Amino acid sequence: MALLDDKRFMSPLTPSGRASLLDLATEPTQRIAGDMMVIGFEADPEVVRKYVPEPLELDGSGLIYLRTYNAWFYSDRMQTEFVSPERSNYTETFFWIPCDYKGERYHYMLYSWVNRDWLAFLGRHAGMPHKVANVQMTPFHPADPVYNGPKPGIRICTSVDCVGTVVRTYLDFKEPVPDDQPLPFRQREGYTPKYLGRRQFYDVVSGRPIVDDLVAHWGDAMEYSTVWSGDANVTFYEHENEEVLPFQPRRMVGGWWFTLRFDHQTSPPKIVHSYI
Repeated sequence: MALLDDKRFMSPLTPSGRASLLDLATEPTQRIAGDMMVIGFEADPEVVRKYVPEPLELDGSGLIYLRTYNAWFYSDRMQTEFVSPERSNYTETFFWIPCDYKGERYHYMLYSWVNRDWLAFLGRHAGMPHKVANVQMTPFHPADPVYNGPKPGIRICTSVDCVGTVVRTYLDFKEPVPDDQPLPFRQREGYTPKYLGRRQFYDVVSGRPIVDDLVAHWGDAMEYSTVWSGDANVTFYEHENEEVLPFQPRRMVGGWWFTLRFDHQTSPPKIVHSYI
């Protein structure tokens, strides 16, 4: 079973599953397409080490990628049914920290914010610590004479607000990255990056975690557009219910933008480490 192909994965539980938060997400023809912005920066390595759990290994650089994805869930049902955009479109921003475990590269998702409740529900089952928030990214539109697609001089902005501003970023487009030039996060080179999250379910009846592990998941059938690069900026804000200020960048590494299409039809998530 892949991540999203089982109609038994539902909430609430009903005979048909039609009321489930994951009604559309568990369609067999489900696929995902959208715009991805990646911003790389180096934070205090000691802070990063404190927040990334053992036994994950870090290189000591403090490198973090902040990724924002504005995307759509598509399925064949959309051709014959009325589907509200809120049920298929979403935007998410998340920490993506390079790490290694038993010789394999993963990217740890320490924080994540999404603008849909169904995605927050889904993500937590795979260890993604989604919070529901107002997450936005500047879109392109083919009818606009300037913002009709990526080009030098364009600025794309993102923001996360969750009972107050959490983070704001921007990327100033400079140039496309040649196809034969490696990306620092290796995506598009016949390599599928693995996302890693800590999945913990606490049983309020017994007063203990009944699940506590590190779960990896990744996309299938990935397709990328030309990758654009440029200068980027990240600013974290003081917040009553977030711990982002300790990650204020010491050095910016760069920013990248591309379109990404994938699905979850083949590869199931896997547990890579258990704490119980």
